[in-house]
Amino acid sequence: MVPSSMTRPVVETTDGKVRGAVENGCYVFKGIRYGDSTAGANRFMPPQPPKKWAGIRDAISWGASAPQLPRPENYDPFYAWYSAIQPISEDCLFLNVFTPGLNDAKRPVMVWVHGGGWRELSGTAPGFNGTALARTEDVVVITLNHRLNAFGHLLLDVSDERFADSGNAGLLDIVMALTWVRENAAVFGGDSNNVTLFGESGGASKIAAILGMRAAKGLFHKAIMQSSGGGLRLASGGEAAREAATLAKVLGRAKLSGAELQNIPMEDLLAATSGGTFRGMIDGRNFESDLYGSEGPSVSIHVPAMVGCTNTETTYHLRADPMNFTLRHSDVRKRLIRFLDVEGARIDTIIDAYRTFYPDYGPSDILIMITSDYMFKRTAFRLAALQAAAAVAPVYAYIFGRETPIDGGRMRSPHTSEVPFIFGTTSAAEAHIGRGSDIQPMTECMMGTWASFARHGDPTNPTVPEWTPFKESDRRTMVLNVESELVVDPGGSARAALDELPYYGYSHSIGTFVNA
Repeated sequence: MVPSSMTRPVVETTDGKVRGAVENGCYVFKGIRYGDSTAGANRFMPPQPPKKWAGIRDAISWGASAPQLPRPENYDPFYAWYSAIQPISEDCLFLNVFTPGLNDAKRPVMVWVHGGGWRELSGTAPGFNGTALARTEDVVVITLNHRLNAFGHLLLDVSDERFADSGNAGLLDIVMALTWVRENAAVFGGDSNNVTLFGESGGASKIAAILGMRAAKGLFHKAIMQSSGGGLRLASGGEAAREAATLAKVLGRAKLSGAELQNIPMEDLLAATSGGTFRGMIDGRNFESDLYGSEGPSVSIHVPAMVGCTNTETTYHLRADPMNFTLRHSDVRKRLIRFLDVEGARIDTIIDAYRTFYPDYGPSDILIMITSDYMFKRTAFRLAALQAAAAVAPVYAYIFGRETPIDGGRMRSPHTSEVPFIFGTTSAAEAHIGRGSDIQPMTECMMGTWASFARHGDPTNPTVPEWTPFKESDRRTMVLNVESELVVDPGGSARAALDELPYYGYSHSIGTFVNA
């Protein structure tokens, strides 16, 4: 129980004192600055430490979200619990701390890296409120914002050494936040020697990249990657150069000069980059090669990992058009030819394999399973296999199987649907996960599993059966539900039909299977 004398708690960080608040029996500090503004002369530059301050700063309001264009998902209740943002600003390097105690209990620290690909969203959405997770599991939860899209991942003129890190500035922001955590966790009741990174979708892809960053080594000790679709690959030098050339053309320039771009208004630069796919890249400095080819990144072989996804990820993407759930076989075949970019005969073989494994499924269900497997399950199992191959730290795999009753049940287990159960924010996400008697036991399962992994590096806890680590030879995977089950390679015989295809990457257009 939080003492009544501590309703406005004050903590002294390495940069100055901050005053938080008490929310739902938890100490909450919002909008703590971990880096200086990234505007003006700091645009495209590595993050700079914040200027120290005198006196006490209030930490009771969320910090600004990183520059990004507004999207319908920011407001649609089905998505907004995950996708709502604050007003944007280039002064966006803020984090938020949720802790059940300000003593020296040395609690596990769980640092959330938000999704939204590499281009949008923030760590302040209602679904990421860490009070319930911190209070229930006695952990310290930290969420953060960092630079996105071209502001965080733009290849600039290599002749100007000042901007040599511009392609991975957003990842360097996260490294700076982790440095802040190492220096300040103790005053918030946390253990700086027991830090777990966890993130979903684009957040998981960022974590996959951070696992290969030498600058991040030792700043975290465990990693959970949830639904990383494109996390196996960084942008190549060629891809980054093409994105930069396209932007230069839009701006009417022969090449991109960092010094010149620092003078363009934020809104104008956002508008010019609206169609880009900027992301972490091979820059010869932070990354010299791709991270997950024939083996995982060597700098993280001692980091225990947990990797997984939801069972029917792509219902999230298909939801925009109700007709996507009543497709004909010919519709599915056409969409898969476009999406997988293979000839019709090969698509027929793939569809037949899934029809054999799922004999009761209609055409739309087959599309959902193939696209979910291709985009997410294959990536999850590949990440798990490459991390496990080093045989130094254990790797655990999961599939989230709980199905939502929303939209007549056709959404099943969509992308992001595990997140509110981990945070205990199911009320905020009701338009996505619905109601039901399974909400509380599912929350207990997911909270307990994530917190157990953060505490011990092993997700086994009383809410799930005995959980053995993943190995490529049998792919033991926990199917998480109210009644969870450890399964050998779930859906593997159907998914094997995809084995010869390249892995999903951000260059694949989701619209090719979502739209007619």
